[in-house]
Amino acid sequence: MFRNPDHRLLLVSVAASQVGLQIAYFSVSIIAVVVLDLGEAEIGVLNAMDQIALVLFGLLVGAWVDRMRRKPIIVVSEVLRAAVMLTVPLAWVLDALAMWQLYAVMFGLGLVSVFFDVAQGSYVPMLIDNDRLAGANSRIQGLRSASDTGGPLLAGPLVTLLTAPVAVAVAVAGFAVSAFSVWRIRFQEPDPVRRGKPHLRAEIAEGIRFLLKDPIVRTVAFSSAWCNLSVGAFQAMLVVFLIRDAGQPSAIVGVILAGSGAGGVLGAMLVGKASARFGMGRTALVALALSGPGMAVVAFSGPGWGAVVAFLGQALFVGAIVVFNVNVVSYRQAVTPDSIQGRVNATQRVVTWGTMALGSIAGGFVGQAIGAQSVLLIAAAMLFAGCLVLLKTPIRTLKELPEEGTGLVEVR
Repeated sequence: MFRNPDHRLLLVSVAASQVGLQIAYFSVSIIAVVVLDLGEAEIGVLNAMDQIALVLFGLLVGAWVDRMRRKPIIVVSEVLRAAVMLTVPLAWVLDALAMWQLYAVMFGLGLVSVFFDVAQGSYVPMLIDNDRLAGANSRIQGLRSASDTGGPLLAGPLVTLLTAPVAVAVAVAGFAVSAFSVWRIRFQEPDPVRRGKPHLRAEIAEGIRFLLKDPIVRTVAFSSAWCNLSVGAFQAMLVVFLIRDAGQPSAIVGVILAGSGAGGVLGAMLVGKASARFGMGRTALVALALSGPGMAVVAFSGPGWGAVVAFLGQALFVGAIVVFNVNVVSYRQAVTPDSIQGRVNATQRVVTWGTMALGSIAGGFVGQAIGAQSVLLIAAAMLFAGCLVLLKTPIRTLKELPEEGTGLVEVR
């Protein structure tokens, strides 16, 4: 990927966008917990707002993306994400920063991100051939994870020095660099095939049928929905637990969250060799089994040097999830025709991210009733249970990606 100019620009875009997104999310979380002092239930709803946008509009966006070229959608989406985040420091300057404004920002960010994520997920398999797709996805995921480290590490000091509302403005630079990098890609994307008068309902149904037809894609979609229910609850209460229960300052919370990136980089480095030796499916299942215990380690961390324990638990949790995701996403992209990539990606996201929104809301209300730490432990148990369900499914037999146009293969 590093020898191809277009692939390099794609990697720059991934890194810049992810750093911007991490700074934005971290800063909004600190504003909610420290500046506005929101309750656990309110924070749970806040964390769900961007996922709610995906649930409401994801299927429609998938159909729209398949009618248009993906590159312009990616560029415009990054510009709009920058504009949405600029409203936070503006509201702070005008002394209008409030809970409802943060809800609107998160919903707007989520809505634009639906277009960005679906378009990017459909653009990558057009830009990169199947025989290099898994390797490319592992590098992209590794770069995202490295950015997940750099984002919180940069955000912590920025929030401390500049205050959280001003730190949000720094995220805008990341979105701008990402937009410029994708705009410079020279690959000539073919115009989508237009089949007469558009029928949104029929086009959406085509994406749903494809997802339900393939046994591995279908299995992963529904098991991921269960797992994301726990991930949503965990992420909603993580910053609350670290600041209010474990007593960690904002800068140290940024370091702990950087464990996500460290684990993700390690997972991206290991996934290729592990999958080649043990098979893509088995590697994915073992990785998913380790993610729940990683959550539990975070939940048992405390103040002071407990930050080290939390960092290691976060690294294990996210690193394992990265290994799982690289394999299952690569398989889905490889077997899905280019003409319906957008709709299949969108359908997958609606199914899995919809439950994440429910998990965030439920985690907030449960956290308000029994505490953030209890939510983290429940989430860890649920995530581990999700792995057990997959043991008797077709994914365990997946060994490698199919060749282009050959359809299913045995086992990832």
